[in-house]
Amino acid sequence: MVSSYCLLCGSAYQTSGSFSDWLFGNSVIDPLCSPCKNRCHYIQGPICQDCGRPSQVELCADCRIWRTKYDFVLTNRALLSYDSFLKDFMHQYKFVGDYRLRSAFSSELKEKFGKQISQSALVISVPVSRQTMRERGFNQVKGLFAFAEKKMRNDILYVADKKQTSKLDRRDRLNKANLFFLKNKDCAENEIILLDDVYTTGTTLHQAAACLYEAGAKKISTISLAR
Repeated sequence: MVSSYCLLCGSAYQTSGSFSDWLFGNSVIDPLCSPCKNRCHYIQGPICQDCGRPSQVELCADCRIWRTKYDFVLTNRALLSYDSFLKDFMHQYKFVGDYRLRSAFSSELKEKFGKQISQSALVISVPVSRQTMRERGFNQVKGLFAFAEKKMRNDILYVADKKQTSKLDRRDRLNKANLFFLKNKDCAENEIILLDDVYTTGTTLHQAAACLYEAGAKKISTISLAR
């Protein structure tokens, strides 16, 4: 057993494996303790058929609105519900910048979406702007989906500098200008999976998808850590 400290709550806990396994990279230490992991709400049961949120109706109110705004339907699937725990997790990972948290849900994401990602013709992670990269030092989406790194194309979709979406209220998020643009059109005639960290209002993924569809993408679906 190896002693470790939870990167979210700071509690000490024991992990399986020996010190030599950890030292020589033969085991991966979970950055979260079991009590924190147990606070997660994995999405199960009935969901909205578009955005993937837990729902007793086939199409939630948000997605009915999105269907009137765009001439395509975007299907998103997520591992977790975005609740107060995930909000704390994303703050520590994304805004405090604790890159060690990137692996917290790697095995679960790979188990649920690995096959779908591996079979996709094109996989694109939602990009961060140059300004964000300078400030944060990493793309949080690429970190979460590191297991799919070899499938990702990072030379197609880009985003201009913008005000952080997390600092916008719901109305501003829904109405923000589309800052995505393409460097090439390799997406044409391809089925694409877009990866993101959190699907909140759906604006980011719809705008990114619209940009790719305008360039000739055949079909786009999305996967996120949380909804």
